[in-house]
Amino acid sequence: MSSSEAGLAHSSAEDDNPEETFFLSKIGGAVSSHKSVFCCGGSTPIVADDDSRFDCGTTDKKQLTSPPVILRWDLPSGKAIRKLTLPPIVKGEEGQTAIKELLQDCSPATFGKNGEEVLDEAYRKAAKLDSSQFSTNFNPHDVGIIDVITQTLLPGIAKPFPDTESIWEEHLGVIAELYKLNIYSAPSGKFRPHVDTPRGATQFGSLVVCLPNPHQGGQLRVAHHGLEMEWDWSNKRKTEDDESIEWAAFYSDCEHEVKEVTSGHRVTLTYNLYVHERVGGIMRDPPTLDLSSMVLYHRVKEALASPAFMKDGGTLGFYCRHAYAHTNDYHNERLPMALKGLDAVFYATFYHLVHSVGMHAVMDDLNDEQYSFSEVDSNDEDYDAELVATGLHGIQISDEGGDDGSASVREIVKDAWRSKWRKDIHWFGEPGHQEIAIVHLAYGNQPSIVWHYSSAAILVTIPGFNSKVRKELREGRGPCQETAGQEKAA
Repeated sequence: MSSSEAGLAHSSAEDDNPEETFFLSKIGGAVSSHKSVFCCGGSTPIVADDDSRFDCGTTDKKQLTSPPVILRWDLPSGKAIRKLTLPPIVKGEEGQTAIKELLQDCSPATFGKNGEEVLDEAYRKAAKLDSSQFSTNFNPHDVGIIDVITQTLLPGIAKPFPDTESIWEEHLGVIAELYKLNIYSAPSGKFRPHVDTPRGATQFGSLVVCLPNPHQGGQLRVAHHGLEMEWDWSNKRKTEDDESIEWAAFYSDCEHEVKEVTSGHRVTLTYNLYVHERVGGIMRDPPTLDLSSMVLYHRVKEALASPAFMKDGGTLGFYCRHAYAHTNDYHNERLPMALKGLDAVFYATFYHLVHSVGMHAVMDDLNDEQYSFSEVDSNDEDYDAELVATGLHGIQISDEGGDDGSASVREIVKDAWRSKWRKDIHWFGEPGHQEIAIVHLAYGNQPSIVWHYSSAAILVTIPGFNSKVRKELREGRGPCQETAGQEKAA
């Protein structure tokens, strides 16, 4: 047992039960290794008449359900389409007529080998339709499958973008790309053990969705680093009307196989899973959100078009309304991508209009009475100014002490905190949530420790009226040309 496993399995109780110790060590090993989580799976009930299936989507009182799955596919002639509903509306052998029609319009499934597509039914025997040949009303996002995959598998993914700087995983999401429809039929439908070849640098796994159609066999086995899981979707129904959609997702480097189908037809949808910046992010360039739908966007654009607004340029400041851990070790990776609400809209608006916007920590409490020992003179040039950090950085610790004849608190903080006094900023709002920014010594009747707090803020550098950026905005050729065009068309 490794030291990490031993630590996780440690107990203050006497180790007088070897079997219990053994199981504790196994559990500790699973907890200590993220590689033990390499797949996940679940089930979604099918309800035929469920118009309000999202009613309780934000509570744990009602499970998300799916309507019956409808498949529509093109006939080879291209002159018509056919439709199949699963589970079959008609039960028994008669209900399999549509499946057999679908099979007639499918082609044999191949597999990749040495960079080529190979057809070998001794290795893989299945039928398939490419995503361009069919459509379906089923979407794994709607029933929470992608949320589960994100929470379960995404934290274990190494940084997937080798050509970029580190991206904190909180800002990553999962895209499920519909890839194929596959049918494994009795008596010998199967796919021997294999490892998929990722279809791009950001693909991290696969999702297999098994649609409700009667079959036996066809178990999905997934193996990784000596561990394996197996899903048997052939005997899930408790009653004739108890139907559900079954699914499993796993990393791309997992070996997996489909065991032989012994009766019926195993119908699945396969999705490629990609890790990506969360879809719909307001910070995307171009943004998914139409910024012209925001009142702030119009007010800012109107101001930038006028010579009366900061003709020679200047700086705007906006204190964030929401709380962020802006002084911890992940500040530069969380922000601005983790901004919320009005904070995100403010940042995105200026980012897409003038680009020159950034996150800064700001300290405005050094003029308070509690720091009277720092001998602040109201006539000082920097009196009543904000102390603005050069950006975002972690908590600073200084062994300098104020009021000991060597330096004032204001001098200590400014020198140790990588910041400068600013009186040229036009501020919106008041300082909000605060985080500890710097800790240092103080000397009075007795030594003590003093800490100061900062607030997160957004600073925007407004270019002059005659700048290229503002000129292009006036002419409709700026960075928000598309949204400006949409606004004009509206």
